[in-house]
Amino acid sequence: MISRYSRIWLWLLAAVLYGGPALSGLAQHGWTVLPVLTALCLMHASARHKPDLATPAGWAGLTMMVAEQTAMVTLLWAIGLGIAVSVTAIQLPIWAPMLVSALAAGVSTWAFRDAAEMDVMLESVLDALGRVRAADIPLATREAWPAPHPETLAALNQRLDALRSLDSWDQVTVDLIVQDLADTLGPEAFDPFYDFAAGEERANEPVIDYALLRFMMDEQVLQALIARGEAALAPMLLLVAPDPAVRGEARARLYDLLALSPAPRPLPDPVWLARLGEYFPDEGYEQLANAVDRLHQRGA
Repeated sequence: MISRYSRIWLWLLAAVLYGGPALSGLAQHGWTVLPVLTALCLMHASARHKPDLATPAGWAGLTMMVAEQTAMVTLLWAIGLGIAVSVTAIQLPIWAPMLVSALAAGVSTWAFRDAAEMDVMLESVLDALGRVRAADIPLATREAWPAPHPETLAALNQRLDALRSLDSWDQVTVDLIVQDLADTLGPEAFDPFYDFAAGEERANEPVIDYALLRFMMDEQVLQALIARGEAALAPMLLLVAPDPAVRGEARARLYDLLALSPAPRPLPDPVWLARLGEYFPDEGYEQLANAVDRLHQRGA
């Protein structure tokens, strides 16, 4: 699956974006096109990395991006110009390469319009959970949640391979695998399972994300998560998963937690949930925000 943050998608976008300077060189356009092309490439870089200009580090990052994009555009233009002089030139109007880069820069700005905001949202969740220090967790709970043994990782990897090998997957198929995992390993598998689901490639493995959410439904696993104060961690992080089935399952797990008395904390902020409803319309985030807000109002 190619998502807008996957390596394949980024390479395709970069090929179109930086194709503009190369085409301009091949068409033997003058150096006066370089500032425009550099600005378009800088637009892409800024949209992707979102430097915080309220800090000196942000301005330093922007300065580095300007230097990098200027060098990249100039190099590609020079390579194209060298090919045009030594081999053959192409006939293009001066605006054509700019249009190519402008289209790519526009798509990039649209695609990454919410990336920084999502990062801030997720960082706030992690920050809240990070306040639960290991020393504050009861000793009995910590001893009941030991570090995974190599045998545990091997058994988990077998189930993950089984999930990845599925040509198609649904709740019944996934539940058979994760229930076997819960029966065999119990809560000890959650941490390494979560690491696989939350890793760099999670956007390309929706079945792993989905399976993690189904795994935490096991009563023994759920009670261990509640005792550790992390029952809502996986659902909150996967509310912004690329796959709609995973997002739906994440919302379902949060509804399950809201139905418990008392509801495990921390819970997602209603304002954050309402904003997610803007990114994922008609998926029910507004209703979930209202449910969490009602819980807060009751002081539960």
